[in-house]
Amino acid sequence: MSLVLNCKKISKYFGKYQVIKNLDFQLFSGQILSILGTSGCGKTTLLRLISGLEELDKGEIVINSKTMSSSGFHSPPDKRNIGMVFQNYSLFPHMNVFNNIAFGLKNFNKKDKENRVKEVLEITRLEEFVNRYPQELSGGQQQRVALARTLAPKPTIMLLDEPFSNLDAFTRTAMLADLQKIIRDSKISTILVTHDREEAFATSDYLAVMVNGGIVQFDKPDVVVRSPINIDVATLVLNCGFLEGIINNGVLNTTIGNFSFKTLGLNNTEIGDGKVDVLIKPEDFNLAYDPNGNFKVISIEFRGMYSMVQVQSINHGFLLKFIYNQKEQLWNIGSNVNLIKSNTDPLIVYRRI
Repeated sequence: MSLVLNCKKISKYFGKYQVIKNLDFQLFSGQILSILGTSGCGKTTLLRLISGLEELDKGEIVINSKTMSSSGFHSPPDKRNIGMVFQNYSLFPHMNVFNNIAFGLKNFNKKDKENRVKEVLEITRLEEFVNRYPQELSGGQQQRVALARTLAPKPTIMLLDEPFSNLDAFTRTAMLADLQKIIRDSKISTILVTHDREEAFATSDYLAVMVNGGIVQFDKPDVVVRSPINIDVATLVLNCGFLEGIINNGVLNTTIGNFSFKTLGLNNTEIGDGKVDVLIKPEDFNLAYDPNGNFKVISIEFRGMYSMVQVQSINHGFLLKFIYNQKEQLWNIGSNVNLIKSNTDPLIVYRRI
């Protein structure tokens, strides 16, 4: 695979506030990268820097081996061959689907324009809607038109800025599968920014977790989920909880028992004895009904094949969530339960700062 995008230690300030902080990452041909982060972490600013809608203050952005941005140079958006899909789709209400898609094909002759529009109509499954206007389409159909219009000029990179934020949950689920197929069929390198972990996991080859203007973990989604590098990442990628623990002579001591443990980026001996934060994943423990148990069930969210159950420590007050997937539920909200380790995997701990 060839290197399509190389962001080298890029930074962006708005006044005295640094929005993007010395950020590095690469994108290769045909890859789909999801950037996951909370609102305000700098995701959209990063896309605007890549597309040329914002000028960077430090670093370098290279597209197909050509510098597009540096501290002393800025290539405008129309010179970068980048397609961008915005949150609101930005379709032209007075144009039908064909003309919306064809709008960016100004350098195509009539025959080539018609052929290219036909190609992307097939990729996005919009052939039967070619003569409709945006107001005559559903939200999911409008989203596909926006994708088709972006794909039509054959951009080097496609940027998607929270593309599903205006869709209902059912349509969003359907569009996730559609989006991945559309991108794979088009073979265009793509960056999707989102605050929704399901969107990020469902579409991407690689996942970049962004916190306070920097990328703190970059890897395949399954690797990030199995081994989140710090508490911020774990909170973003998992429906997890945390509790305090103490390392004592190589054993993790907690209020719910003593366990083996592992650290990320350190050897267990390097973390030493002392206080740590312990990551508790929903699948780490099973729940057992016990009228004298140390935890009380405070909520049960039915999710089809399983339930997500939140419990609270009676003695210490902290909250944890667990997956319950047995057919018969032997307790209700308000019941007392105990926690039983569901596997022999060590618990992940993070050094207290």
